[in-house]
Order: sequence, then structure tokens, then C-alpha cells
Amino acid sequence: MTAMTDCLIEELGHTAEIGLQVRAGAPEQLFACSAQAMFGLLRVLPDRSHPSLHHHLTIESIDVESLMVDWLNELLYLHETTGALFVDCTLSRWTPTHLEADISGYPPAAPPAVHIKAATYHQLLIQADTSGWSAQIFFDI
Repeated sequence: MTAMTDCLIEELGHTAEIGLQVRAGAPEQLFACSAQAMFGLLRVLPDRSHPSLHHHLTIESIDVESLMVDWLNELLYLHETTGALFVDCTLSRWTPTHLEADISGYPPAAPPAVHIKAATYHQLLIQADTSGWSAQIFFDI
């Protein structure tokens, strides 16, 4: 289990997939930490000596699970089209069906060791309890 800024992350293995268990204190943190953790699965660090790429994202979905999948898949799309690792995420607005975020990405310091095709709905679970928010997410690789 790895601790990141106010969140806990555990990698989960599965045939032809790789997964994460992410825990954070608030839903905005959960979404930001899930993005950071997903890019961490690529096993490469961002090269912050290069200029960063900035994007503002607005995502609408039908429920919180779809919002998570759509969020992560949009970040993967931007990664595929720009090559950047979008590890700096600030969510300025969040509801269970809507988010707005400012993201910054950097080129990788080396070629990624893993290629993530997509975030999936397979065993997807997002929960809130008295200690915060948690998500279980699997990715096609």
C-alpha cells in the first residue's frame, strides 16, 4: 500500500487487467488520487524539467461510477494524444454526476513500462463511509 497526499493506494492484480484500491478523505481527493495512481501504474515518472501541458476538463455522467470511468478514460485519451502524464489535478467542482478539473501533465522521463487501454466497469466500486471515500478500479492493459 502506498500513501500519496492524503490518500492510500493499493495495487490489485487480475488477469489481463490491473487494478487499484484508492482511499481518500473527500470525493474530490478520491478522483485526483485515482488519476495520480493510474499514471503511477505506468511505472515511469513525469519529467518536470519540461514545460507542462494544461487542460480544463468538464465531465458529465449518469452516476458516480460512470463519472470515475469517464474521468480516467478522458485522462488516458489525453495521455495517448499528447504523451503527457497528467499527475497534477485540481478539482474545482464535484457532484456525483459532474466534475470540473484543471490538470497539468509532463512528458514521461522514459517510455512507460505498462500500457493502459481503458478504465473499466469490471468490479468497479465507489463508497463513502465515516472514514472517507474509497474506490476499486480495474484497467484493461
